[in-house]
Parts: sequence; structure tokens; C-alpha cells
Amino acid sequence: MSIKYRFLFNFSVTRTGGGLKRLSEYANWFNQKGGAWFIIHQSCISLAEEFPNNSYYVVKQSQIQRVFNDCNYLPNIIKDIKKPDLYYSYGIPVYSKIGNVNWFHMSNVLPLNSMKMGLSFFDRYVRVPMLRSKMLKNYINADVISAESNYSLNMINSRIDKKMVLSVNGSDDELKFIKCAQPIEKDNIAVIVGTQKYKDLLDSYIIFESLKEKNSSLQLYVIGDKGTIPSQLVKNESVILMGVLEQSEVINCLKRARIYISTTRIENSFNAASEGVFLSDESYISDIGPHQELLEDEVFQRVTFPLLSNDVLHVKRINLLGKNIKPWNDVIIEMIRNV
Repeated sequence: MSIKYRFLFNFSVTRTGGGLKRLSEYANWFNQKGGAWFIIHQSCISLAEEFPNNSYYVVKQSQIQRVFNDCNYLPNIIKDIKKPDLYYSYGIPVYSKIGNVNWFHMSNVLPLNSMKMGLSFFDRYVRVPMLRSKMLKNYINADVISAESNYSLNMINSRIDKKMVLSVNGSDDELKFIKCAQPIEKDNIAVIVGTQKYKDLLDSYIIFESLKEKNSSLQLYVIGDKGTIPSQLVKNESVILMGVLEQSEVINCLKRARIYISTTRIENSFNAASEGVFLSDESYISDIGPHQELLEDEVFQRVTFPLLSNDVLHVKRINLLGKNIKPWNDVIIEMIRNV
């Protein structure tokens, strides 16, 4: 197999969410253009059958290996493929000059933020501080540094003399839905996507309960790991726990929703919010940097709820123009132009 693009993409810690979405889209795009090299997590091995023009290196690492020796596989890969034109590392510090151009994509802003909401003892005192230290120490090896919002880029020390690139997640589903002339019948449901502690489900629940006062038959669908959902939601018969769903199922659920709710306290990207606000009829989302970037020059309102300490952004899909979202094809072409 010939590799048209001598690009090596390291997605070895990517398994779910926005990272998996980016990996899948990159693998799809390069598969159509002749192929590239991808380092992937063992749970993503199906990509090798789906996009066979690429070449894949599958990584199996324990949590301890990922913390203390997360790139131990790289020397053998470089010995095999020689020096690539681009080495693109998703969320993993660039420890040395691997390619002609070395690109670090920041996938998680938590190591650069003081917020430690919901972290385990190991994450709070070992994994996250070590990742922060390794990121800061190894920026010097990256020729390009990217993130998924200006909010995230601004967290990086401005004294670092590197090329900074905004690389948002693509929004193909949202853009397709905007152009869809045929209306989709909505169910009387509100939807929350993601159950991690920093998503602050209790604040989302307060919004739901407030909306339910005027719409008594409204139900709340919660998508994500059931084990981290607060008991108030679990005990409420109006709350349906959907568990972890495939991305296509999440999209279909949001398309049927009247309301999307996200009170997340921190995000690297507006990816999740973008899906919610462009697919459901109306949305209530937290007033944080990435969400503000999503709605820049769009029509929205800041609203208050009696039991919430912070305002939220209220937006109706009918008013949205999609000014700040773009297709994956554009995202990838912009990346190539920056190499």
C-alpha cells in the first residue's frame, strides 16, 4: 500500500466523544485521498476495515503506562515508516522532533485549569498534574499548537513562540440539518448529553424542573454513563436514563428533542453544544467561553433561573444561521494548509 500523505496521526488515547469523532473524520478523509498513518487505541480497530487505504498501528496500554510512558511505542513506528512530513499528536505531548512538522492538538483544557471538579484522587494528584507538567515542558518541541476554541488557546502561555491554530470540530450533521427543508416531528423531551461531574447535571436538572412547571408532560433524557448520575435524577420518573449511545443514536435523539440542556462548567470545544443547539428546537447552555464562540453574531438571550447562581444562554434553532460552524472537509484542509 502506498501512502499518498506522509502524515502520522497519533490518536492512541482516543476512544469516545469529540476525539473519536475527529479520528473517524480524519481517517475517512485521508482514506479517500490515498491514505495516511494512524496510531489508534485498540478499541478503534474497526477503522482499519472501514477505511483500509490508511495504515494503522494499534496501541494497547494500561493506565499506568499512559501516565508514565505514554509514547513508548513511537520509536518502533518511526523506525518502520521513517521521518514523516507531519506528526500530529492528539492530546499527547510532543516529546521530541518526530516529523518535519510537529503538531500538538490540545484535546483537554482541564490540566491548564484550576477546576478539578469530580476528579478521582489519582487524577487530581497524579495524572492531571503530570499531564500539565509534560504539556508545559514539551511545547518547545511542537511547531504548531492547536485547540478547539479560542478560549482554550488563550490558556496557553502567550509567551510561547509557536504557531497557534484554531481547529474546531466539524459540524456536518448540524449543517445538513440546517439545510433540511422537511420538518422533523419532535417528542416532548429535553436532552442532556454527558454525565461527567463537570457537566453539572444538578444545574441542568434545575432547568428541567423549572421548564416542567409550564409543561407537565415534559420528560428528560440523559445520555451517558449511568453510574455518575445524581440520585435526584435517578429517582425521578420523568427522567429516562439512556446510558452510553453510539454517536448516530445521540444525533437522532437530539433531532427529536424539543429542548437541549447543557450546564457544563468547562469545555475545550463547543462540539457537544453545537449538536444540541442546531438539532433540537431550543437550548439552554452554560455561559462559558466555547459556547459564547458558538453563538457569536447569532441571536440568543441570557436568562436566569431562581435556583441557579449563573446565567445561561437561551437559543432557538429557528434563529440560528450557523455562522461559526464548518464542515469537516474545511477543518482538514485548513490543517493541511498550516503544515
